[in-house]
Order: sequence, then structure tokens, then C-alpha cells
Amino acid sequence: MAHIFKHRTDDQNGIVVISHEEAYRGNDHHRDIMDEIKSRKYFIGVHYGGFSYGAAYPDFADFFLGRPSVTDIGARYSNSFGIPVVSSNFTSIVFKKDPEVKKYWDIINISRAGNVKRLDLFFREVKKIYDKGHKYKILLVCSKRHEEAKDNHFTNIEDVYYEMFTKAERQLFTLMRLDEQLEFKGLSKTQLSYFYQSSKVSTLFSMGEGSPGVVAESLQSQVPVVVHGHQLGSGRDCLNDQNSVYWYDDNLAHEALIKAVENYDKFTFDMDVIYDNYREDKGLEKIKDWFTKLYQKHGQQFDGELINTDDLVSRLPSHYTELPWLDTRLYNGHMQTRDHYERFLEQIKQL
Repeated sequence: MAHIFKHRTDDQNGIVVISHEEAYRGNDHHRDIMDEIKSRKYFIGVHYGGFSYGAAYPDFADFFLGRPSVTDIGARYSNSFGIPVVSSNFTSIVFKKDPEVKKYWDIINISRAGNVKRLDLFFREVKKIYDKGHKYKILLVCSKRHEEAKDNHFTNIEDVYYEMFTKAERQLFTLMRLDEQLEFKGLSKTQLSYFYQSSKVSTLFSMGEGSPGVVAESLQSQVPVVVHGHQLGSGRDCLNDQNSVYWYDDNLAHEALIKAVENYDKFTFDMDVIYDNYREDKGLEKIKDWFTKLYQKHGQQFDGELINTDDLVSRLPSHYTELPWLDTRLYNGHMQTRDHYERFLEQIKQL
């Protein structure tokens, strides 16, 4: 998502951050707009939100946001300025443990229906759990999106749910398929936080992520995480034997889930480490420190003042849609058309 972090002044450049998808389009189709933004004294940064090993780094970029577990830009572009701060570093403080909330769900999975989330495998492994006689209460929060297509989404998820699970199992397994007319995730962070707090275990079945928010949200809520042990990306950066369970054979994922549920109250969480890596106030401190170094590199002094710092966990990966250059709240926040780029440029010209 195109993000204005700072206005320019007579003495300081401004700061703009765009997503890696917007960087590709900006380089290939809207290069004149990116060049004009730079000519107006703005540093341009690229946020690598998805797993991006081998990704291109546009020559108009002054810095990039990305952890080494997500992108190898720093290793391949010797002159690049890398900031290891990404969207998950700004996880909302509403995700926390509330000892007054009772555990109701045994397993929670918050995933969209994209094939990368492997919800078909999740269904298969949940069925095995029920076949073994465990009567776990399971919640799958799966918001529906307008961009869902058969070639890359689990579009018949409702049909499979009714075909695979018996009526008695569906009393235990809740599929919360949120309407596409709602905003990006379909639920507020406050409501999602309550679902985590009332769950024993959280899981994510994808094999590759950029900066998976659900892992950060789970850990801040002190809910153990169950993932594949070879999952690519930053999802496993802060996971260990004390706060998570891995599986390595997809046919045994159900056993990892069972192990986690049966021992959910034995996991421990180093909250100092978790907060330092994920909580939004800590993330803001980190990125200001890195911007200080960026300005020094260019012979300027950073005054520490930033704008639009609310909900960076949604803004940076283009999950935020309340923007004047976008057309609707019903899709993601990426600039995609020429009109989007032109309207974004007009916002900068007005500053």
C-alpha cells in the first residue's frame, strides 16, 4: 500500500513506502510517477510483505523494509539500505492475554481462502482428529474476498465443509465465512483478540508467508502456535519449543495439533522478546531509529516526527483501504491502475 510516512520540509526529505507489488508496477508501467515523487524530495522505500527471495529491487528505491527470513535483497544488492522492520512489528496492543476470558475453542485458524493457506489440508487433518474421537471445538475464521477465483482459491469451501463433516462434527467445528461486503479481515481487531484469548491453540497451514500477522497475534495473546517446521518466511522467527509445535509430515499435522491442545497450559512465553519483535509501540521505536540512520546516510537529520502511524500492521501490507486514491474498501489496498498512481501523486503534490 502506498504510504506517506513523512512530509518533506526545506531541510528534510519526506518518506513514502510502497508495497513490493506496487514497486514492480511502478518500475514497469508508472516509472515517470516514481521519478517525480523522488524529484519532490521523498525517500522511497519498498515493503516486502510476501516471501521474496530472488525478488527485484527497483533502482528508484532508497531503502527496503524486510526481514532476512523474507527477502535476500540485502545480500544481492550491496548498496541497498535494509530496515528489518515489517508489518508484523506493528501488531496492535489489543492482542494480549486476558486471564478473565475462559478458553472455549480448542483450535483457532484465521486464514483467507487462498490456496496458499492450504485449508483443504487443514480440513483433512481436522477430520482425522474427529476420527480419533477427540471432540475439539474448532473455529475457522475465513473472510470472503471479491478477488477469489477458482484457480487460486478454495472457492467451494462451504460445500466441502458440509460434505466432509457430519452434523455432529459441525456442532464442534465452526466455519465463520465472513461476507465479502465487509472490510478486509471482516472483523475488528478487538473481536479477533477475544477469539484468540478464548482459544487454546492457533494454527496456520501455509508453507510460505511474509510476515504472518496471525503468529504475532497469537504470541501476544500467549496462545501456542502450530505450523509446518519448514514454513518459509518470518513466521518461525520467534517460535521455539516453549511456545509452539511443528509438524514435518503433512499426514501427521493432526498429531501436532492434538499434542498442542492436550498441553496448551504447559507452554511458556517470553513476553519481553515477543513484545520487542511484534508490539506496535516497540516497532515504532525501531523504525524511527532506522530512519535516523537513513537520513544520516544522506547528510540530513531526522527530527523523529512521522505521520499516519496508526494501524501500520494493516497499512504496510496493503490491508488498509481508507485511502483517497483507492476506489473501494472491498479489495486490498494496493495501487493497481494508472489512475491510482496519479491520484497518489496528487496527494503528494498537495503537501
